[in-house]
Amino acid sequence: MKNSNVKAGLRYLLCIQFIVFFGCGGGGDDDIQIVNTPEVVVPVITASNLSSSINENPEVGSAIGTVQASVTSGSLQYSLVSQSVSGALTVNASTGEVTVADASLFDFETLQTLTAVIRISSGSVFENINVTVSITDIDEIEAVYTIWEGTTMTFTKEDGGDPTSSSQQDHITDNVKITRGNSGGQIYNIVNESVAVKETSPAGTEWALGTIDQIADLTFEPFRAATNGKPKNQLGKDMVLHLITDDIYISIRFTSWSTGQAGGFIYERSTTNVGSSKKQPK
Repeated sequence: MKNSNVKAGLRYLLCIQFIVFFGCGGGGDDDIQIVNTPEVVVPVITASNLSSSINENPEVGSAIGTVQASVTSGSLQYSLVSQSVSGALTVNASTGEVTVADASLFDFETLQTLTAVIRISSGSVFENINVTVSITDIDEIEAVYTIWEGTTMTFTKEDGGDPTSSSQQDHITDNVKITRGNSGGQIYNIVNESVAVKETSPAGTEWALGTIDQIADLTFEPFRAATNGKPKNQLGKDMVLHLITDDIYISIRFTSWSTGQAGGFIYERSTTNVGSSKKQPK
């Protein structure tokens, strides 16, 4: 009887600790089959902080560096938790590559270092690492352009006037002398053109509708494109002429455009009297 009680007690304890098949009560010892509970494997993430440097004024998408991380099982995902300058960085969710998101923020004169926290996760397991980016100062060559803001002059190309005659050419600079032929067509630069080419003349120039104070926002095009194909329809409108080789910007306004192959036109433009040129950063 005592031996039977011991066996019954053993069966009871086994029911508490294991998964039991075919029942815990009755029958002999051979009725019990025990299966161990499977061990849960928790992935372990190993990662290092990321420190990098980048020259100021980079392009959007420029590489900062790649987070170095590994996991014992499964795959890794990367996400930004925070950054000291909002919108400066982005991270590739699959590769961990950190790149420039907003290039305008990488200006050494206003910011030398930025930081971020990146989360590396595998399922419900994650690790956070710190990112430190140093912005490097570089020598910046400041491009400048010249604006002519001298007194306004009027140039007249007469109807039927000989375009090869100096009096019928507007000598703006040694690189640009504007005239017009008497067989129709548009103005051209007689320095390096003998006749007008509709799509490109005057050579060495580009034009835009607008005023000098709008230069940064203007779209410069060849003369014909800037006047929407019909210069006579732009009479009296403010334009800006850019002399490409000389890098000079001039205010200009056409006041007359002869038709019928007469070859005449009149415009007013700004000049550069002594001390009147104005250099501005591009």
